[in-house]
Amino acid sequence: MKTQLGNLLRYITAFAFLTLASCEKSDSPNPVDPPVDEDRWITVAGALMGTNPGDGNGGTMVYSVSKEDARNPAVSISVYDDGMAVKSNRTARLQSSEDGKTLFNIAYTGDNGGEFSRYKVNGAGSFVQEDVTVNISQYASTSPRWLKLFDGDKTGIAVNVADIAANNAADKTQPFKYYRGTATVLALDLQGVLIRGYKQYQIPLSAGEELQGHSIFRLDGPVLNKAQDKLIIGTWMRKTNPATGLTESSFDRLGSKSVVVDYPSLENPKVISSTVGFGDNSGYRSHNSFLATDGNIYQATQRDSKGSHILRINQNNDYDNSYVFSLDAALGAKNVYVDSWKYAGDGIAYAMYTQEGSTQGYIARLDLNAKTATKVNIDYDPALDFGQYQGILVSGDEVFVAVTPVGKDGNIYIFNKNTGAVTKGAKLVNKAGNHYIGVF
Repeated sequence: MKTQLGNLLRYITAFAFLTLASCEKSDSPNPVDPPVDEDRWITVAGALMGTNPGDGNGGTMVYSVSKEDARNPAVSISVYDDGMAVKSNRTARLQSSEDGKTLFNIAYTGDNGGEFSRYKVNGAGSFVQEDVTVNISQYASTSPRWLKLFDGDKTGIAVNVADIAANNAADKTQPFKYYRGTATVLALDLQGVLIRGYKQYQIPLSAGEELQGHSIFRLDGPVLNKAQDKLIIGTWMRKTNPATGLTESSFDRLGSKSVVVDYPSLENPKVISSTVGFGDNSGYRSHNSFLATDGNIYQATQRDSKGSHILRINQNNDYDNSYVFSLDAALGAKNVYVDSWKYAGDGIAYAMYTQEGSTQGYIARLDLNAKTATKVNIDYDPALDFGQYQGILVSGDEVFVAVTPVGKDGNIYIFNKNTGAVTKGAKLVNKAGNHYIGVF
């Protein structure tokens, strides 16, 4: 009897252990709960000057430190002297694994444009490129825009729009109907390092919008919805004069639009429109839409005729036009423009922005539930420019950002998302014309 009881207890213990291990290795991690790992590397990235100070067109350097060193203002980091150059003719499009131990990159333009590579992060300037590559240029061009989904480091999505032309470009005897390009949406397996699948199609607007010359110029900022069955992709809109064929620099903007496609098939593109925001929502070189704790997706606008807004897309994969969050109103400023932002959890986000009357960058703490925004108290400088900023790191309650004016030294700053407290961390040593563009 004792033997039978002992065997039963051992069985129950083993079953409980296996069940716990299974839960810890779930294939469906919660994308809105940032992992906490004190042992993770903190990688900073710096953009080299090309022709003009701050243009970032000279390539990208990376350097890694411990979390403890990142928090320490007595530590100095010089990415340009001690770091490693990642593959890219211009500014690289970098992403990191959730544990900070792997760096992902797709080279931007040049002979190796479109080449995906993966680096093991060993600390300091040691990044070992793994012997695995894949090139997506034949599908998404040598200048692809891509982001890593919040799905446990499984998938990257690259997007592109090419060959925008009028329907009657080859035969002017036909009546004009639209300008359209061919869109590509490509899924990249980050672990297997292979192209999982791709789709190409034209994405029409309404007939009336297209007759006026409106078209989707660029796609970017893909994000996976809570049900993990749809991708929401941001758009950058353009208007061409149908009579002259010339691109118009100033025009009456349509409501902000996103493209929704089925996932993982990438099929059935559908355009959704906001009546709250009137800007683009593709972002530039970083995530611009985030799945939040409440199950909704929040999205920032750029080039908005009424100043930047934070828009909400509900779990029916459509804009919630009852949600109105104007950053102009919240910050008491005019023509706010969001350069980069990051959802930190529990309805809190941090945004890098500019406003009317200045090219200087600022940082604000946003409360998406209360619809409030407060400028963060850090050392500001007229040469501070977040226009090319890529990486804001959230680890637990901490938010890490790199702040350096062009050509001047700066610091890593750490924000506590719960309290709003600000800590000045490691010094970032700069060089003329350069600036730091992210923490990963």
